Parts: sequence; structure tokens; C-alpha cells
Amino acid sequence: MGSVDFFIRKKEALHSEKRVLVQASTTDKSLLMSSYLVAKRIATCKKPYSDGENLIKPCLIDVASTVFGQSAADKLKQIPLSNDTIARRVCDMSANVEAQLIEKLKKSIWLSLQLDESTDIADNSVLIAYVRYADYDMGDVAEDILCVCTLQTYTTSSEIFRILNDYIENAGLQWKYCVGLCTDGAANITGRHSGVGAKIKEVSHPNIMLTHCFIHKEHLASKKLSPELNDVLTQATTLVNYIKNSALNSRLLAVLCEEMGSDYQHLLYHTEVRWLSRGRVLKRLFEMRKEVEVFLLSRKHEMAGLFKDEEWVARLAYLSDIFSKINELNLGLQGEMTNIFTAAEKVEGFKKKLSLWVEMIERNNFEMFAAFSEFHQEDTGFDLEVVKKHIKEHLEALLKAFQSYFPEEKDPRKENMWIVNPFIGHDNSLPYEAKETLLELSCDKQLEKDFQNKSLTKFWMKVKEEYKHLHEIAIKFLLCFATTYLCETGFSAMTLLKTKQRNRLHLQDCLRLAVTNLKPQLDKLIKEKCQQKSH
Repeated sequence: MGSVDFFIRKKEALHSEKRVLVQASTTDKSLLMSSYLVAKRIATCKKPYSDGENLIKPCLIDVASTVFGQSAADKLKQIPLSNDTIARRVCDMSANVEAQLIEKLKKSIWLSLQLDESTDIADNSVLIAYVRYADYDMGDVAEDILCVCTLQTYTTSSEIFRILNDYIENAGLQWKYCVGLCTDGAANITGRHSGVGAKIKEVSHPNIMLTHCFIHKEHLASKKLSPELNDVLTQATTLVNYIKNSALNSRLLAVLCEEMGSDYQHLLYHTEVRWLSRGRVLKRLFEMRKEVEVFLLSRKHEMAGLFKDEEWVARLAYLSDIFSKINELNLGLQGEMTNIFTAAEKVEGFKKKLSLWVEMIERNNFEMFAAFSEFHQEDTGFDLEVVKKHIKEHLEALLKAFQSYFPEEKDPRKENMWIVNPFIGHDNSLPYEAKETLLELSCDKQLEKDFQNKSLTKFWMKVKEEYKHLHEIAIKFLLCFATTYLCETGFSAMTLLKTKQRNRLHLQDCLRLAVTNLKPQLDKLIKEKCQQKSH
């Protein structure tokens, strides 16, 4: 009997050990998952890794001990959230997201790129590349950050292409499937013979579309001003800098504005690299012109007399209006999933507006320019004909500049409008078989109904099997970027991530995780990890 009791006790002990192991494993997995979730939150919010241990964990413990009791707080203390741990988690999730993206790109086959280069806080040259591809799992076109590369030495076209080519080859991708490249027009990228675009064109798809960013072209087209208007812009910028560069002047103006019941208390800085800067600066200055005039008179500033010059104020009003209109166009060109069609339509609409405004100016109709119209109706007595002449000349020059940067004969939509609506007859240069297939598609009433209920990209993704050739042509065109907006948002995220206090940060992993549209596969990552409790 004694021997039987011995084996019974051993059996019970064995079952008890299994329960402990299962409980420990469950606990460890939950702690590990919590560690990854916190790390993902920190990376997405672009916060320092040390916030996990110094801020988030103490907050969790305080809340848990207050609401759930000390036992819950003791459990949360075991979550590993140290600076190095968060860094490893971010690295793991970034690698996982990158692997997902590469897999999707291989399934997509065709892809399009946008490139831009800038400098971080540590004076390192950083190259960001975004990719647009056909996501057949989701049934739509998608875009995401492809890579973040640091240029160690020069930023020449050869060096940029070498680094980008190394990444493409290491990822197992092929240049011959690249159907589009969008850049900001920098010489080292757009050079006809030795630029990055020319080098990519040599190894990529034979019909690759090289696009100069629509936003940058719009900015260049709107940059030139007549001497009279340029003087107003220069003087306005000088006035703003005089006030904004002095903390005392800024405070005194704020107090004055509060006493006068102004809607605003501060002017805005003019920054040349900010797309919307000029319009916002001039509009704010015009709206605060009375307060600024009183302030300059109190400071006995030599430029206070400018606001007594009615023609000068009238030009300021016009500049605030026209640059606000340009800002509206700029904002229309920004955003994700902007394609060649939507961008070209916005620009075409603006050119037609310019022609209309010239006609209205000739009839002394200024209603499209709200600030100038309001100032004109105040009957201030300025010479309207002189100012009207300057306005008309500027609008005509602006229209000419837009026609130069966006010529009709080089409109990328030409003979491709069938992609926008295949159920309406359009001129096209399709081969005979494709034309025949397009005619067949245009008579499909069920597809026409689907077309009205789906986005353009989803529609062409849906017809992949039934109209494969048309699908391929349309998707290649829709994959092409129209702007480098995504790269600009990437650089904005970079300035938040890499600061003076974090100037040695390894940018690639945290930036990818901060801006990606893909979700890391946490369950897969946890299976590969062994939990270590925090001490």
C-alpha cells in the first residue's frame, strides 16, 4: 500500500507542476504583449523610449493600485519597459512590418516610388522612399514607407542610386517592375543624363513615368512677383520679423491687441520652406494692420508710415487674397493616395480660375478677392487704376507661369481619360485588342453600377481577372505618385523623433513604425520571444 501512495503523490505533484507552468506561461505572454503594445504606442506617438519606464509604467502602477488594489499593481511592475527593451521591441516590430511590405510588393509585381532627401538634427543626410503598390489581399492600391537610408558622405546622384539599389536588391525586388518615380525636382535627382531618375530609368520598366512633384511646381510657378508687389512682400516680412524676433515686441503687441479687442494677438513667421507660409503671414498681417500700425507708431518705427499709404495696404490685401487662393490649391494637392488625375484636375481648375479672375478685374469686379474687395469698399481713396493694373499683370504672369510648368501638351492624362471613366468614349492610344476589350467593358451595365459605388482604384482591382490587360494598364498609371507629400510628412515625423536630446537615435526603425499603415504581427513576434520580467 505504501508504494501505491507514493505513486499517487507523484501523480498529484506532476499535475500541480503542469498547472504552474501553464499559469506562468499565460502570465508571461500577457506581460510580453503589454510590453509590445506600449512600445508600439510610444513609437506611433513619436515619444522617447525612456517614457516607458519613467512615465507610462509609474502611471499604470499608480492607477492599478488605486483602482484594482496592490496585487494588480505588483503584476504591472513585472512588465519590461526599460529604454533598451522598448528599443528592441520597436526594432522587432519595424522588421516585421518591413517583411510584410516586401511580401506584398512581390505579390503586387508593379510598384511606384517617390523620393526625397533632407538633413536631420545631427546634420546627417537622410533619404526617404515611399512606395505605392497593388494590394491584392485588400483589393485596393496601397502606399507605405519603403526605406529610410542615411547618406554617410556625399548626396550625389550616384550615391543616392547606389544606396537605393542596394536596398532594392537586398529586399529581393526588381527594378524592371518600377513603373513610376516622383521627385521634388532637385538637380541631383532629375538630371537628364546622370540624375537618379536617369539611372533608375536605365534599369526600370521601359515606360516608367518620371514625375516632378505637382506641389513643388505649383510653388515655383507662384514664386515670381512684379517689383511693386515684391516690395510689399519684402516690407511685410521685415515688419513681421521686427516684431517676432523680439520677445518684448511680441509681448507688447499681444497686450495692445487685447486692449483693442483684436481677434488675434500674434503675427505669424514667414518661412520660405513652408508651402502655406506666405498666404497665412500676409493674411494675418492685413487683419491686424491697425494694431500693428499703432504698435509701430508707439515704437517710433520708420516703417509705421507704410500703413498710411493706401496703395501699399491695397497691394497687401491683394497679396493676402491671392496667396490664400494658392494655399487652397496647395492643400488640394496634398494628402494620401493623390494620383495624376486628381492633381492635374486641381491645377487645370486653378488655371481656369486665373483666366476668369483676369476678366473680372477688367470689369472692376473684385468679389473673388475678399480682403481687397472689403478694403476697396471702405472708400479709402487710393488710385484703383494703378493697383488694378498691378493685379492684372500679376494674374496674367501667374497664368503664364502655370501654363509653362503645367503645359497642356505634356498633360499626363492625355489619351488616358478612359481610366477615369471607361463607360464614356475617350480618345486613347490603346492597341487594337485593348480597344476592343474596352468597348466590351463599356457595355457591361453591372460593372457600370459597381463603378459608381467604388473608388477608381478598387474598381480596376476588381476587374483583374475579367479584363486583365486593361487592369494592368490602368493600375500601372494609377500607381504613379503625383507629389512627394508622403516624404514631406516623413521628414516632419523625423523632426519630432530626432531632436537635440535624441540626436543619436537610430532613425530607420522608429520612423517606419511611426508612419506605416501596416500593423505589426504581435502574436507572431511573441511566439518567437521568451519573457523576462522587469526587476
